[in-house]
Amino acid sequence: MTILDFLRRVLRHLAALLLFRSSLKTTSVSPKSSNKEFTVVETDENIRTLTSLKDEIMRLFRQPCNIRRMLSMSSALRIQYKAKLQDNVGGSTFRVAIVALSGREGRPSPMYIEHMSTFKIDERIRRLPSKEFFDWMASSIQATLETQSRDWPADQPLPMGLAWSFPIEQTSHRSGKMQNMGKGFACHQDTIGMDLGTLIEAACAKRQLNVRVNAIVNDSSATLLSQAYLDPATSMGLILGTGTNAAVYLPTSCMGLSKFGTRDQSWFESAGKVITNTELSMFGKSILPQTRWDETLNREHQRPDFQPLEYMTTGRYLGELLRLIIVEAVETRDLFDGNMPLGLTEPYSLDTQTLARLEQDNSSGMSHSISMIQTTFGLKMAPSVEEVAFLRAAAEAISYRASAYMAVAVHALWALQKDVDINLFTSTGSPKTSIACNGSVILKYPDFKSRCEDFLRRLVKEGLAARSSSTSESIVLETTEEAAIYGAAIAVALSETP
Repeated sequence: MTILDFLRRVLRHLAALLLFRSSLKTTSVSPKSSNKEFTVVETDENIRTLTSLKDEIMRLFRQPCNIRRMLSMSSALRIQYKAKLQDNVGGSTFRVAIVALSGREGRPSPMYIEHMSTFKIDERIRRLPSKEFFDWMASSIQATLETQSRDWPADQPLPMGLAWSFPIEQTSHRSGKMQNMGKGFACHQDTIGMDLGTLIEAACAKRQLNVRVNAIVNDSSATLLSQAYLDPATSMGLILGTGTNAAVYLPTSCMGLSKFGTRDQSWFESAGKVITNTELSMFGKSILPQTRWDETLNREHQRPDFQPLEYMTTGRYLGELLRLIIVEAVETRDLFDGNMPLGLTEPYSLDTQTLARLEQDNSSGMSHSISMIQTTFGLKMAPSVEEVAFLRAAAEAISYRASAYMAVAVHALWALQKDVDINLFTSTGSPKTSIACNGSVILKYPDFKSRCEDFLRRLVKEGLAARSSSTSESIVLETTEEAAIYGAAIAVALSETP
């Protein structure tokens, strides 16, 4: 610590002491207490401690998360969903796999991956323009195929399924028009309205790869398909990782015709129900309560109000919310002696994994977190136990609300399905809704899945009780493995089924 830092710290403490003394008042008591005088401390709004900020954070993030209030949010979301059924409204890795499907009773497994390659999508890849981005995809596909000793028939196109983690205007099972991608990607900027399947096939053709995109599914739809292949009670798929989305099984009759693009009448005659990509992240504006840190994140975002739910629940933004809290705490509560860590000066420089590690720490005196925070934030001096406890409390508040808001969004979809008579059952006839889930936050963040599932069960129970219903229903979040890969393969198999 430099002499200047030391003097600055002393001045802050002197200022706090003066404010504290100014808030002391002498008050007379009633005769029943012997008419003595005593000194009381009135909380002055200018006395701003780390503890008081921690208490405020806990209150602001947790207060909306009571079941009755969440049911009210769910009802409002369901109204938004219904409106968008009539009118139009992550990605951190690229994986290429060769998949074998052998049926629900298949041996040794109903579905398995023969080979898979994983390619990291870093910021350089995110910024690639369309031509270079799809060429990068094609090169990854080529590299994966070249790892196999088998010969791929040159005269027969290799059937390919694509799980696409971004919005598209689906025009058929194998085609869709590009839309804004979000999440920092640039390749959509000169491809909006172009067909995604054609873009990928053309990029592969330049590398003499004879592939045919037989199916394009959103990753949430792929997640639903992968679990439904194993469990017929599956009616919803949920993604919660870098971003969030959900797919639901719904009747075509509850949607506006514009949702289906240009299709033959024969399609409408045969398609009674469809898997619907909800683009869940775009809902929740003016429904889900926000804090001042949410408002700052939204205001400073490249696309304010574009994905309200996503900004409060996903891996890309939970870390940023904590970073914004730290900025305020450094500036107003003397966190880290009032010195902003250089590693946190840039937006989105705080990884959500840091929050998870804070919540996981069971070490004595939070020694693991103290070491981790000093290293991660690049602090010259180790943070105090009080400072790390503050960070942990803030992380817990952020993730607690995120799990509650995700439960609200999913419950609203579940209620929407009930409105249109989507009712599924176990093999013994008991009502059950199985929700396939995937993504780093829902699967790996400590206690997130179990907490979200508990909120869902309580919402269902309280909602039924409010309607004086004596029925009960099991609602479970089912973990899926390699859901995007398997779901895309299943979509290809379905496209080839007569």
